[in-house]
Amino acid sequence: MKRDVSDHEDYNVAASSRRTFSGSVPTLKVTRLSDRRIIYPFAGCADMPVCADPASAIQYAETYGRQLVDGDIAVPE
Repeated sequence: MKRDVSDHEDYNVAASSRRTFSGSVPTLKVTRLSDRRIIYPFAGCADMPVCADPASAIQYAETYGRQLVDGDIAVPE
């Protein structure tokens, strides 16, 4: 049975962070599960900003990931 693309549960948002000399950088991978399409990262996407600590980097990535999911639901590719 194919899942409804408008369902938030049809997406996997994997957020984490990596340390750099200047702080922590968010890492993010967003996948639409119904067709295994990777929504983020994509070719030409901008770099994530440097955050003060790992917790704020992960929070940034999770928030951005939810925005990408909402955008894909609104206008699926």
